[in-house]
Amino acid sequence: MDEPPSGPKNRLPLVIGLGNEHRRDDGSGIEVARALKPRLAGLARVEECSTEGIALLELWRDADRVVVVDAVRSGAVPGTVLRFEAGDGFSPGVHPLTSTHGLSLAEAVSLGRGLGCLPRELVVYGIEADLVEVGDGLTPPVARAVREATERIAAELAPRNGGASSGRVTHHA
Repeated sequence: MDEPPSGPKNRLPLVIGLGNEHRRDDGSGIEVARALKPRLAGLARVEECSTEGIALLELWRDADRVVVVDAVRSGAVPGTVLRFEAGDGFSPGVHPLTSTHGLSLAEAVSLGRGLGCLPRELVVYGIEADLVEVGDGLTPPVARAVREATERIAAELAPRNGGASSGRVTHHA
C-alpha cells in the first residue's frame, strides 16, 4: 500500500479493493480495484488492500468519499453485487469475509465509527463469493460480478452525474 497523498488530491474519491487474490473469489475486490485504476485516473484514487481491515482506517483517513469493494457471504447467489452505505450498517445476513483480513470490513467500520474517523460518505460494494479456498482465479459468476461492480462504480464516480449515489440496489450477475 502506498502512503495516502496529502493535500487537495485527498479530496478525490477513494476506491479501496479488499481481498486476497490467492483465495479464489476473495480476490474480487482487488480485481475491481485493478480494473478501475486506469479508468478513474485523475478522477479518484484507487488502492488495493490485502492486509487486515484495520489498515482501512489509515487508508481512508482524511478522505471525504470512499467506496470499498469486498467479497461477502449473504446467502445470495454467487456473483450477486450488493451496494449499501455504511450509514445503513451492514445489512442483516451480509458478512464480509473475515478469515483472510483479520479484522473484517464490518469491524473496521464499527471501530471507525466509534473513533469518529469514518469518511463523510462510505459506500460498500459486496460481491457474493462462491469459492474462497486457496488458489488463483475467480469463479465465472464472480468474474462477471467484478465486471458489473467495475461498471457501476465507474458510473457512480463519473463527473457527468456528479458522482451521485444510485441508492441501494441489488443485482444478480
